Amino acid sequence: MSKQYTILVIEDELILRENLKELLTIHGYKMLTASDGEAGLEIIKNDSPDLVICDIRMPKLDGYQLLKEVRELPENFMCFIFLSAKVEHEDIRFGMNMGADDYLTKPVNSTDLLAAIEIRLSQRDKLLNELSDRINRSLTDKLDMSKEDSEKIIGRLSKSEIRILYYVAQEKSTQEIADLIFLSPKTVENHRHNISKKLDLKGGHSVLTLALKIKPYLEAK
Repeated sequence: MSKQYTILVIEDELILRENLKELLTIHGYKMLTASDGEAGLEIIKNDSPDLVICDIRMPKLDGYQLLKEVRELPENFMCFIFLSAKVEHEDIRFGMNMGADDYLTKPVNSTDLLAAIEIRLSQRDKLLNELSDRINRSLTDKLDMSKEDSEKIIGRLSKSEIRILYYVAQEKSTQEIADLIFLSPKTVENHRHNISKKLDLKGGHSVLTLALKIKPYLEAK
């Protein structure tokens, strides 16, 4: 595995949660865990895992409610797999219709779980690569981006990153941005690096170039 992916397991059964963590750690994944939906949602917002494995029947926030919250987040490219004891066809169809990428039933075979994870991550990477290629072609081919393309780019960024990009588009220096939003210059540079990495931008001035091209659609958050 050339890239280490981060997986979040949200499961209220301690033994199963720890078993999944151990299995996936052995196979090279960086693991995060949560025992209920509310805790899982906070981890998703703060750490943006590549893939979530989630139970449905959980305290505080069930799996369906959690998935609804996740799909409404601006950065919405993480894979989501339900792992549930609910095995009826109607339950599976409902979960998939809610926007899950896969639905596995307990007890799950480790081979099936690992295969499902690899397939979903591979599909996500293909989608992100295609989007990044489109972004870079747009940067090269035209001075201004369409509203549709601009909104797709903005939708991939966090509120903090959008705010940084807004001030970059005003051609503010790192120090000026830091003073305006009460952050350290290092934190501003980290945000710029994350924007470049997230969008797979190339070249030293790519963040500025992008900011100028989508400037009409940026707002200070």
